[in-house]
Amino acid sequence: MLILLFWTLVIAYCDLRCRRIGNRLTYPFLLLTVAWLLINAESLAGVSPLYALTGLACALALTIPGHMLGILGGGDVKLMAGIGLTLGGMATLLVIAIAALLLVAWTVLMALLPASTLGLLQRYAPGLANQQNHFAYGPFVFLALATLQIVGKLY
Repeated sequence: MLILLFWTLVIAYCDLRCRRIGNRLTYPFLLLTVAWLLINAESLAGVSPLYALTGLACALALTIPGHMLGILGGGDVKLMAGIGLTLGGMATLLVIAIAALLLVAWTVLMALLPASTLGLLQRYAPGLANQQNHFAYGPFVFLALATLQIVGKLY
């Protein structure tokens, strides 16, 4: 799980600064997850191949429509595919749900922030500033994964 958290943190940073998740970040991790799954007959998080494929199917089913509508980028789809292959179905659904709730909370907070704060966000963290009703999705996915990791350690 630490590999997944670190990878997602790097992606979140890039998405936050550049508003783009490049293939140089997504493809190596996807290759690692598939190779690990084939060699060890379990994912990096220890789930069975069937459950990992269920996670992949959930991730793709929930992100491809967003990509087709122009809401999510291709990097977001590949990010969630890697998470799905690593965590399996239920955890992937939880990550997507928590990330969505965090994004909604951030959107509400953005509406309440003064214009000076929005200018600072635009300058130092463009992915968090609302640009044409689009936000960087990577940071919210990282926060969702970190939340699941913390809650998982508590219970």
